[in-house]
Amino acid sequence: MGPKVTIDSSTMMNKGFEVIEAKWLFDVEPSQIQVVVHRKSIVHSMVQFQDGTIMANLGPKSMQIPIAYALNYPNRLVNNIQKIDLFEIKDLVFEKPNLEKFDCLRLAFEAIKKGHSYQVALNATNEVLVDAFLNKKITYTRNSERN
Repeated sequence: MGPKVTIDSSTMMNKGFEVIEAKWLFDVEPSQIQVVVHRKSIVHSMVQFQDGTIMANLGPKSMQIPIAYALNYPNRLVNNIQKIDLFEIKDLVFEKPNLEKFDCLRLAFEAIKKGHSYQVALNATNEVLVDAFLNKKITYTRNSERN
């Protein structure tokens, strides 16, 4: 991961962008999208169907396989990436994200509700702020209270 992706991951802005993408790619309402925190990074996506069943995509932590699949769709390439061992995983733990702590994720949901121009503004604001942080013009933490 590069510096920008690292920052976007630590603020959950990357998940916010994925929420916006899901809204547009699958034509769903924000209430139909749920972000789930999974610290082991084994479950990459899940879909819950009308009958309540859930289909999940599990794989190694690396994004090499999803990227290779995207570049070679619909073919799946043989690779030498270490496969996950379901017997070593033992359990899968999921948590709800803290929207008070991760403002960026909350802002993404708000931007969807307010309209397309808000989503564009959110993306542009993130670009400017991440650049300012990486160039040491602002700090990572916020010292003031939310109004």
